[in-house]
Amino acid sequence: METAFFRHNEDFTLFGQQHLVMMGLTLLCCISLPYASKRYLSEQQQLGLARGIKLVLAFWVLFWIAARIAQGYFNPATDLPFDLCNMMSLVLPFLMWRPSYRAHEIFYFWILAGTIQAILTPHLYEGFPNFTFFKYWFVHGGLVIYAVYVTSVFRLYPTRRSIWRAFGYLQVYAAFVLVMNLLLDANYMYLLGKPPTASPLDFLGPWPWYLLVVEALALAMCVLVYLPVAASQERRGG
Repeated sequence: METAFFRHNEDFTLFGQQHLVMMGLTLLCCISLPYASKRYLSEQQQLGLARGIKLVLAFWVLFWIAARIAQGYFNPATDLPFDLCNMMSLVLPFLMWRPSYRAHEIFYFWILAGTIQAILTPHLYEGFPNFTFFKYWFVHGGLVIYAVYVTSVFRLYPTRRSIWRAFGYLQVYAAFVLVMNLLLDANYMYLLGKPPTASPLDFLGPWPWYLLVVEALALAMCVLVYLPVAASQERRGG
């Protein structure tokens, strides 16, 4: 018999109880994990925790794909890991197994400038306890927790120049995804249309003009998420 874990439901509601709980847990982990790690863990244990987070992220992306294939629902136009959050979850264990500043200065902005929006306005139908619900929150919440943790614990602070590097690499990745969208008749990263659920894109005009607005907003968000780093560096004397 199919269990509730694999049974489709449409129980998730924007800003409903499940949404608020998951946002609260994400915020709690962002605060508590770096604090506890710096206070109680050795450097090797801190590294082990960072690696554990990366492996959990990658596991849920791969598990979700495997479950979709096993159920016979897998669709290359929607279920390949080309969206930014899924892609980062898969490559982080390889590029950041040992924390690398050059990689982190890019991922910091990609995660915090992009994933926070996915937490505030999720494109999600399935609620607890469906496996898609778990995958969504482990990946999106986990990425934000990871970015805050690595930045704070390993002191990998991006600079103003990092904003432009992250923004430039984002254009390259978006161009790659656009090609894949055309080949697969897909819409990864919503480059060819808006998501079917309510999202901030609804307020940004029709396609393709909203893409230009998104570019400007992405750059503005990069600046915004840089401000805590700038303030921290200023307090530490640069």
